[in-house]
Amino acid sequence: MDALSLGQVLEKAARAVPNKVAVVEGERRKTFKELRDMANAFAAGLQGMGFKKGDRVAMYMKNSIEFILSFYALQNLGVIVAWVNPNYRRAEAEFILQNSGAKGVVIFREWEGYDYLEAIMNMRENLPALGHVILAGEGEGEGVSRFDDVLTQGYHRSFSPPDLNTREDLSMLIYTSGTTGKPKGAMITHDQAAKAGLQYSLGVNATSDDIFIGVLPMSHSYGCGAILIQPVLLHSTLVLMDKFEPERALQLIEKEKITLQPAAPTHYILELNHPKRGSYDVSSLRAGLIAGQIAPEGLISSVEKEMGVYITSFWGASEVGPGLGIICPYPSPLEIREAYVGKPIAGTTVRVVEPGTSRELPEGEIGELTLKGWHVLKGYWNNPEETRKQMVDGWLHMGDLVSREKGDYFKIYGRTKDLINRGGYKIYPYELESLIVDHPNVQGVCIVATPNPVLGECICACIIPKGGQTLTLEEVRAFLKGKIAAHKLPDELCVMKEFPRLSGGLKLNKFGKGGLAELAQKNENRQKHRP
Repeated sequence: MDALSLGQVLEKAARAVPNKVAVVEGERRKTFKELRDMANAFAAGLQGMGFKKGDRVAMYMKNSIEFILSFYALQNLGVIVAWVNPNYRRAEAEFILQNSGAKGVVIFREWEGYDYLEAIMNMRENLPALGHVILAGEGEGEGVSRFDDVLTQGYHRSFSPPDLNTREDLSMLIYTSGTTGKPKGAMITHDQAAKAGLQYSLGVNATSDDIFIGVLPMSHSYGCGAILIQPVLLHSTLVLMDKFEPERALQLIEKEKITLQPAAPTHYILELNHPKRGSYDVSSLRAGLIAGQIAPEGLISSVEKEMGVYITSFWGASEVGPGLGIICPYPSPLEIREAYVGKPIAGTTVRVVEPGTSRELPEGEIGELTLKGWHVLKGYWNNPEETRKQMVDGWLHMGDLVSREKGDYFKIYGRTKDLINRGGYKIYPYELESLIVDHPNVQGVCIVATPNPVLGECICACIIPKGGQTLTLEEVRAFLKGKIAAHKLPDELCVMKEFPRLSGGLKLNKFGKGGLAELAQKNENRQKHRP
C-alpha cells in the first residue's frame, strides 16, 4: 500500500465510500463522510487551541465515536497519541502523562463508576506540561475545554494540515503493560501503523464487505490495529462495545450481522459457555482472531465446531504495534491453527536464539524470539537505555519463548520469565497447561513457579475448576502420569475462582503486583505433594 498518514487513510475511505456506515455505537451511526468531516472539524478546533505537529496528547477514553474522531483528528494534525487504557487508575495514567510530556488529554467525565476528571485534576500538580483537558461530558476546571465546544468551534475554522513524513513522523506511543517495571512507550510511525493495521486481514481474509465487532479496547495495541485502523483501511463497518458482556456481544452479532470478531481467548470462552448462546442467531459470524495470551488447548477447535467460526491466533506486541509479526495465512487447516501462531509476515525476519547468548538455535529447539522488519518500533520514548537493551545488533529481543518448526511455522510457549528451573531441569509451563486443560474438572489452568529452598523453584498449578467441581493435587498428578517426565509433575496446586488480569483486561497478570505468582506464593492453603 502507499505510504499514507492515518489522516489520509480516513480521507481515502470517505472519498471512496462516503455514504457507507463506518461506525455504529448503540443507536448512533456515522458514515465515513460524517466521520471524516467531524475529525477535520475537531482537528481545526484543536489547532485553534495551539496543538501542532510533534505535540503529544493522551487519549484516556472508552471505546466510542468520540474516541475514533479524536484519534483521526490528532493524526491529521501530526500530534502524537499517547495511549492510556481507560481501565488504568492514577499511578498508571500519571506515569504515561508524565513520561510522554502530554500537552493535552482527552477524557470522558465518567465511565464504570470512575471520575476521570477528578483523577486528572488531582494529578495536575505533577504534570507541568499538561495545559489542556478536553472533556466529553459535564464538568469544569482550569484548562478544561468541553469536547462539543472544540468540535463546534472547529466547524467555524479552516484547517491547515501539516506536511508529514509518514515513514519518520510518529503517530503514537504504545505503552507496554509494565508487569515487572515501569511501562515503556513504543514509538510507532504513521506508515508503520497504517501497514500494521492491514496485516490482521491476512489471517481472516477481511474485506470491505465485513462488519467488525469492537470488543477490544482501542487503546491497546491489538485493539488499535485490528479495530481502530483496520476497518477504516478496508472501508468496513465497525460496531462498538465500550465493555465486553458476552450476552450483549451475542445480541449485537445477531442484530448487526457481525462477520468478524478480533478478541482474546476469554471473550470466546465466555461466549462459548454462555447459557443463552443458543438463543441468538450468530451464523453471520464467519471468522475471528484470537490473541492476548496463548489460546488454551482445544479452544480454536471448539469455537469452530460449536459456533461455526474460523479462528486463528497470531503473535504481536506493542513493539511491532499496532500490528503483528507472525500469523497463519487464510485459509489454514485447523490442525495448523491449533498448533502454531503462524508464519512471519512479509518483510519480517525471525530468529530463535538461546536466551542470554543470542546463539541461533536450529529448527525444533525452544528459544527466545528475535526479529527485524519494517514494523519494529523506532525505540522507546525518553528511554534510550531500554531501547539499547531490547534492540541488540539490529534485532528486537521480545522475551517470548518459541520454536521454529517444519515449513517455517512457529509455536509459542510463553515468556522467558515463565521458564521454571526445578533442580536444574527446565520446565515450559505451556506444555503442562496444554495437558491439564483436558482434565474434565478443569476450566482454566496456569503454571507458575514458587520458591523452594532445595530445588530452587517448584511447579505450582493454578487451576479454576469447572462449576461445583473439586480437585486435588494428587488427581492432577495422576492425570499427567505417563504423559510427561516425572520431574515435570506439579509440586503444588492452588485452586482459584478467577485469574488476575492486567488493567487492560486482556492479558493475565503473572508476575506483577497481585499477579498469579505472588498469589500462589502467599496462598497458605495450596496443596503440596509429599513424596
